Amino acid sequence: MADPLRPSGPQIPGSLMGEIQSEVAVEATPLLSFVLRNSRIIVTCIVLLVLVIAGVGGWQWHQTRVEREAHLELGRILVSTQGPERIAALETFLPAAPSAMKSGVQLEIATTALGLEQYGKAADAYAAVAAADPKGSIGMMAAINQADLLQRQGKYAEALAVFDSLEKSAPESLRPAILEGQAMSAELAGKLDRALAAYESIATSLGDAANNGYFQAKIAELKARMAS
Repeated sequence: MADPLRPSGPQIPGSLMGEIQSEVAVEATPLLSFVLRNSRIIVTCIVLLVLVIAGVGGWQWHQTRVEREAHLELGRILVSTQGPERIAALETFLPAAPSAMKSGVQLEIATTALGLEQYGKAADAYAAVAAADPKGSIGMMAAINQADLLQRQGKYAEALAVFDSLEKSAPESLRPAILEGQAMSAELAGKLDRALAAYESIATSLGDAANNGYFQAKIAELKARMAS
C-alpha cells in the first residue's frame, strides 16, 4: 500500500539531490568568495563611477553657464561700444570666448574694422574665420573678403594666393568670383600669364552672355601687352 505521506510522481533519489546541492554550492562559492575578497575594490569602483557621472553633469552645467555669460558679455560690448573701443573690447573678450562664438566675434571685429577702413585688421579677422571653417560657406566667403581687402592694401600676390587656395574646394556658385579675383590679382601682381588664363576661363564659362565682351577685351589687352 502506498504511503499517503509520500509525494506522488517521480522521486529524486537522496544521493542525486545531495550531488546537485553539492554542485550548486561549489559553483556559488567562488563567486561569493570573490565578492567578499574584493568588496572594497568593488565599492570603490561604484563610488568612482558615481563621481564621474556627477562630474560630467557638473561640467555640462558649468559650460552652459559659461556660454550664457559669454553671450551676455558680447551683447554688452556690441550695445555699449563702437569704433576703436569696440574692437579693443572684442579683442580682449576673444581669448576667453567659447569656441563656438570665436568666429562670430572675429566677424564683428572685421565689420567694425572695415567701417574704420582698418583693412589690415579686417583682413586678419576674416583670415581667422576662414581658417576655422576652410570648407564651409562662411569660411569661404570670409576668405574672399580677406583677399579683396588684401587687394585694397596693394598686396596682390597675397590676394592671389588666397584665391588659389579656394579654387579647388569652392562650390560652382563661387567659381566666377574666385576666377575674377584670380585674374585681377594676377594682373595687378604682374603675372600676366596667370591673369590671361583666368580671364579665358571666365569668358569660356560665360559663352554668349552680354557681359562677356568685357572679358574678351581684357583677353585681347593682355595678349597685346604680353606680345610687346
